[in-house]
Amino acid sequence: MLEDRIRTSVDQAVQALVSDLLSIHTDATARQVDEAAERVREMERGRAELEQKLAEADEAREAAIDEAVRAAVEGEAARHAARVEDQIRALHEQHAAAIAAIQGEAARHTAQAGEQMRTLHDEHTAALAAVEARAIAETKASIDAARVGEREAEMAGFTRLVESVRGLDGATSLSEVLDALALAAAREAARAAVVVVKGDHVVGWRLSGFGPRDAQPKSVDLPLVEAGVIGAAASSSRPATTQSGADGPGFEHLPEDRMGLAMPVLVGGRVVAVVYADGVSGGEQDHIVPNPWPEAIEVLARHAGRCLEALTAQRVAAPARSSAQSGVVTPAPSGAVG
Repeated sequence: MLEDRIRTSVDQAVQALVSDLLSIHTDATARQVDEAAERVREMERGRAELEQKLAEADEAREAAIDEAVRAAVEGEAARHAARVEDQIRALHEQHAAAIAAIQGEAARHTAQAGEQMRTLHDEHTAALAAVEARAIAETKASIDAARVGEREAEMAGFTRLVESVRGLDGATSLSEVLDALALAAAREAARAAVVVVKGDHVVGWRLSGFGPRDAQPKSVDLPLVEAGVIGAAASSSRPATTQSGADGPGFEHLPEDRMGLAMPVLVGGRVVAVVYADGVSGGEQDHIVPNPWPEAIEVLARHAGRCLEALTAQRVAAPARSSAQSGVVTPAPSGAVG
């Protein structure tokens, strides 16, 4: 029993010791744990500070890198800008030199062109002066020649008209007067016709310039109302032209751009014949401007009338003189052309 009590006491003492030891150990462990936890917390705080420092270092490094890159870029950009500026300056200088060279060349060309223009102007002025002088001389010569030709044409016309008048004056019968009148009219106009008036008709006497009809003048036999300008002259006893509205001669076509003239031949105030003329042939007389044939035809017709009146008076006077000498009175002829 004692052993049991001893064992129990020992057990109790051991348990108490163990409890004390456990309590001591527990407290020490707790302190150690607390200390370890504190150290852990300090380590955590240190790690956080380290991470913060590392982060700050990274930021600083990145900032430094960015700054270095920016500085490098800015430096490269500055160097590139400088090179570009140098190139632009060089190009500008080359361009300025090229412009100066071009301007100089242009100035030389302008001077050469101006000299050439002055030379050409002088040559042109001299040539124009020579041409003008030559033209003036040629024009004067042409005018002189034209005046000479005109004067010669006028003199030839006057000479021809005088010869025609002499031919009429030399006619000894009514038929010869009409023949001379027809010949003279043919010499003055491209186409000419002499017709005699018989009552209310006109009959052809002589034709010239009308082609085959010239050989058969008496084929022309027209009433006055169908004889156009010829009928107008015969009916009015006055000159008539197609310009006053009358038609052509009636037996031949007259172009609208040509004038036809009809002159009555008067004997004692009565129309015994009509002279018709125009310029349709296209020959030389057709191109003379001004052409004097209308005036010549009028002179010839009027003079022919005077010649016919003179011959009629002679024919009347001859029987009268014979009758006076014999004492017989003879009636005067009617003056008709046979």
